[in-house]
Amino acid sequence: MYEDSFPSITQLRKLAKILGRPESFFFMETPPKQDPTPAEFRRFAGSTGRPGTHTIDGVKLARRVQKTHAWIRQRGNESPVPLPQISSEEGVEETAELLRAWLGWSTETQMQVSDAASAREFRSALQSKGILALNLTLDEGITRGFSLHHPYAPLVAANTRDPHPARLFSYAHELVHLCLGEDAVCGTHGIKQGIERFCNRVASAILMPRRAFIDFKISKFGRTQVSEIKQVTTIKNRFRVSMRAAAIRLEELNLAAPGLYDKVDRTATVDKKKTGFSVPGQEPRTRPRIRVDQYGHEFIGTLFAAEEKGLLRPRQISELLSVSEKELSSVRQLALVGVDS
Repeated sequence: MYEDSFPSITQLRKLAKILGRPESFFFMETPPKQDPTPAEFRRFAGSTGRPGTHTIDGVKLARRVQKTHAWIRQRGNESPVPLPQISSEEGVEETAELLRAWLGWSTETQMQVSDAASAREFRSALQSKGILALNLTLDEGITRGFSLHHPYAPLVAANTRDPHPARLFSYAHELVHLCLGEDAVCGTHGIKQGIERFCNRVASAILMPRRAFIDFKISKFGRTQVSEIKQVTTIKNRFRVSMRAAAIRLEELNLAAPGLYDKVDRTATVDKKKTGFSVPGQEPRTRPRIRVDQYGHEFIGTLFAAEEKGLLRPRQISELLSVSEKELSSVRQLALVGVDS
């Protein structure tokens, strides 16, 4: 009896919220085309399971962001984003040096700033190269991040439930996937073979260059192999990386005692982020600030540039970002100063 009835405005808004779609979605002339699920998503790289609900929702959101970004750039006659082309058959150290140089990443800066600042700077470096870098709430203890390749809108995402050192590694790991031309959802426990292992090795080499890493290890622990968790902790604190990332690098350079990574993998814990109160001096978590943190200034800047070119209207931008039109000016200002966390 309801098939021929028309929904009210209130019902339409509730339906849009439940389905996670902008209201304008329901006025399309034809149904949207469905993309097949990539094989990498079905096997869930680095895990024997499947992505959970939060991860699947995050990938869907990222797909919408990517399609919007690509459409705007193509309508503006912009060129594709030039990413380095790499192969898993190439050497780990050479590949890492290539990507580090292309990104303009400074290991010295990485070691001198806080964990949060290091992850934030790496994310900004990705965006400066035209890569969309999202911070999304994915399944805790299941998903680290994912990558979606596209000539006009390459995208990586990190899990906001992870501490900043783990996010830093996820950004680097997903960058490797992008440069391999892959889509991948990556689990919390990296497998020890195939593409996931290659991406882990290269990501750890990007963040911990061979010479600097060996010199620090020798200065602290001499030339004997690292075998204790507390030694790995010292190294990870120096390079602002996770315990697992430090263990991967130690194994890669034959500086780890047998079984060290497995030992670290069993004992490493994800620090629980403190919630429920504000840190003194910290800006309040308003909705505009949350959206800039989530989507990054690269995507949001593209939306407002599209408005100036007449490709989008303010109402469409507010729907895409799930903010009110009154909040758009705040979103624009925050994106201009780059407040991404």
